[in-house]
Amino acid sequence: MPDIFKMDDATYRIENEFVRFFLVVGNEKAALIDSGFNCADAKSIADSLTDKPVILINTHGDGDHTSGTGSFDEIYMTEEDFYGCGVAERFPEVKLCKIGDGEEFDLGGRTLRIITIPGHTDGSVAILDVENRRLFSGDSVQNGDIFMFGEKRNPEQFEASLNKLIAIRSEYDSIVASHSEPVLAADYAEKVLESWLEVRNSGKEYPVIDMHGSKVHSCKGAHCGFFLAI
Repeated sequence: MPDIFKMDDATYRIENEFVRFFLVVGNEKAALIDSGFNCADAKSIADSLTDKPVILINTHGDGDHTSGTGSFDEIYMTEEDFYGCGVAERFPEVKLCKIGDGEEFDLGGRTLRIITIPGHTDGSVAILDVENRRLFSGDSVQNGDIFMFGEKRNPEQFEASLNKLIAIRSEYDSIVASHSEPVLAADYAEKVLESWLEVRNSGKEYPVIDMHGSKVHSCKGAHCGFFLAI
């Protein structure tokens, strides 16, 4: 059973092995941000925390963020990741509700705004909790190791997306990450970019490790790491 922590009276952090997902509650409805790893009962967990109807919004389509999708009738995510990350194949009974850049969800006194940040996956998004000035960053901003190997990853888009988040830094006071440390300072997208440029421009020969059957370079920057294709 995942461990559940209150971030405030209407926001829950659900710790699920090596990943976390979130429930944000408004006056009229609630949104589950991602649905975890081997957590088919994600909706039941959300329903136990609020009496409001719950929708599912996904930051991206990787398997450790989508395991509870089948407990919902529909999922809000980008079309790129619904198909490109195999969500449609894993959950054929679930309806896709496509989301795009700048789209907003009114939960009743609480607004969630979608910010497209491709790179980690083609359809990755961050979610800005507007009134609470929090940015839910998915995997793209964290102080752990960011997966940037395999056909779903796009290094050039990733760098551009970090700059996009940096450009709107005045709109959030903290970044909430899906892996490693849960709450980061608002300048952490800048720190990830600094580490990304450090790794990309270093000329170092980083160690090779096995990651889920793939040989990758394990690259450590000052503020986070990256798993890069050989």
